[in-house]
Amino acid sequence: MTQVTIPGERTTEDDVLPTSAHMPTEVELLRRAGVVVAETIFPDAERVDREGTFPWAGLRALADAGLGGLPLPRELGGQATRTRIYAETVAAVAAACGSTSTVFMTQLHCAHPIHVAGTPTQQERWIPALCAAEAVGAIALTEPDAGSDVASMRTTAKRDGDAWVINGSKIFISNGDVADVVVLFASADLARGKDGITAFLVPTSEVDGFEAGRPMKKLGQKGASTVALSFEDCRLPADALLGEVGQGYRLLLESVKTSRISAAAQGVGMAEGALTDTTSYCADRGLLSARNRGAQDLQFALARLRAEVQAGRALLTSACDLVDADAAEAAAAVSMAKLHCTSLGVRVADECLELLGPDADRADLGVERRLRDAKLTEIYDGTNQVQSMLIARDMRLALER
Repeated sequence: MTQVTIPGERTTEDDVLPTSAHMPTEVELLRRAGVVVAETIFPDAERVDREGTFPWAGLRALADAGLGGLPLPRELGGQATRTRIYAETVAAVAAACGSTSTVFMTQLHCAHPIHVAGTPTQQERWIPALCAAEAVGAIALTEPDAGSDVASMRTTAKRDGDAWVINGSKIFISNGDVADVVVLFASADLARGKDGITAFLVPTSEVDGFEAGRPMKKLGQKGASTVALSFEDCRLPADALLGEVGQGYRLLLESVKTSRISAAAQGVGMAEGALTDTTSYCADRGLLSARNRGAQDLQFALARLRAEVQAGRALLTSACDLVDADAAEAAAAVSMAKLHCTSLGVRVADECLELLGPDADRADLGVERRLRDAKLTEIYDGTNQVQSMLIARDMRLALER
């Protein structure tokens, strides 16, 4: 019904890094993303949401197109792209299907800390498999009583001979019930607070004492399974340690840059998807014609929303470039992108619903789904209230310097 808009198609050849002849350019990768979205993800999005079905077809199609782990090194199965290309791809997927975008980005969220802190053996075992969707990954941080305040986590890791024994629970874990590997954050010493946080790799089919709960019923992104995880005397081998003991908090801070970029990209994509579907709906009814002066207010509203989406994309791109440059202001820029772009997704979808009038709640139009999906992006990867706190803290520190 609606032609899918692919944000990445706006990238020009002049804006793309050179690559060798046998490797795809960034423009080619974005073109592939557009094909997968149009042919596989978009046609299945309404069913995935309605049935709450895990989007296996979309995940595998993205991997088959070489889009898994885009910013990761080629020798590990990635494409060594800039972060902005990854963000454009997430936005393109999110414009069509929020569930698929969350499953897709969670693969990188799992692979990224393994790339940063893993041993060569850990990297070679898991990262290529995650990029190829031969393995599904998850990252386990949030607990029932420890969300944004990670220093309050109570999942423990105790050394016992040549093993680590894990006890505790995690909640709101994307992909947790289908994951082959989980990047787990636990405390090796509760008395040390955040300095006791340590990361581990949990190969789910190889350990006892690990259990994933049933997928939760959610407002949106219903095809992206979200579950609780429980660990009861779960024994992990010594080589399951990811990085060093007590270095998990530092790894976590590095990891959230990627996850918050992902959420910001989803916000831009969901706003784009809602706007595209609403514009198509209006065009089909002659409401965009210059001769239809009675529809000028609607036309002006759509024009303003289009400008807002473009501004959000520019903010997202700027944050991506600062991350790649390892700039000092990258953390604050990422928080601003997450705050602004996820709120943008909710606001644009909400306004589009109002413009649709009596047809606003029609599931076949897809706009109400974008609103439900977008709302979740304001909550995970650090709530937008937390992002506001981080931005305010950066402002205060800047004045003190």
